[in-house]
Amino acid sequence: MTLPGPDVPRKADDFVVSCIDPRLTDDTTFLMAALGRTDRYSEMRIAGAALAAVDESRPAWMAALWENFEASRRLHGVQRVVFINYRDCGAMNLWAGRRLAEDPADELRQHQAVLERAAAAVRARFPAMAVEIRLMELDGSARLLPCTTCAATPGLQAEAVEPPSSADSFTELVRLRTADALPDPAAERALLVEGVTRYGLTAARARAVLEVEMARHGQRTARQSSREIAVFLRAQADRRGRVAERDAQRAAELYRGVRGRQATPTEAQRRVAAVMAEEGLAARPRGLLRSTAWLRRMAAG
Repeated sequence: MTLPGPDVPRKADDFVVSCIDPRLTDDTTFLMAALGRTDRYSEMRIAGAALAAVDESRPAWMAALWENFEASRRLHGVQRVVFINYRDCGAMNLWAGRRLAEDPADELRQHQAVLERAAAAVRARFPAMAVEIRLMELDGSARLLPCTTCAATPGLQAEAVEPPSSADSFTELVRLRTADALPDPAAERALLVEGVTRYGLTAARARAVLEVEMARHGQRTARQSSREIAVFLRAQADRRGRVAERDAQRAAELYRGVRGRQATPTEAQRRVAAVMAEEGLAARPRGLLRSTAWLRRMAAG
């Protein structure tokens, strides 16, 4: 079948190239609706989005992209290509040979470079074609990036790409690490170490970022949870600073509750034993033998 010529009456304005990432498929539709372009675009979903236009190691992807674009140009009369790349993109990670999201600032630079190259490739083939390049966050928000090779789109103003502050970069890292599962105490400590050593934050600033992001999930950090059970344990201790086994077990359940049941019963018991040691609280003897072995068992797990 012979396709109609490029002067076909316009049935769409845009040819949208987005990613196959299942986390954000609806968000692309919402974005185009917010731009007032519903029913005015054709869309191709392909791994890496703009990456398919520049990754010469995958010639089949590149060919598929240009063939689909040419079909949309001839069938629909599109006059603009919109590339929408996504954060934490698996195809981009494979191309770069590392997980780009580990360094959000570098990830932004890599996407900007790929999107610019894709725009240049469009303009080299079709000099009159307008191009937009966008980067979508995992929350579905998307920014219009500046583009040195794109034809200007009336009424749209690109956001300047400025290096994110250290706190902003660390916040993005924390959001990525907590997107699928909340961190256990060891993972929290590792994040705080990264905040200090890699992003140059003070320990207090890194901890504040982590606590804010945990609060977004309705949870508390291990440090906040420990403070809460410390208050509980001190309230239950006798005048000699001793805590009964029953109250220590209740504290373990409290810890699991405020941590959103992330901690296992064994982990919770160990945390209670550790907090008791930190607070200078002792085990209240129980039974005829007045044993305090129960606290050692909690500490050992």
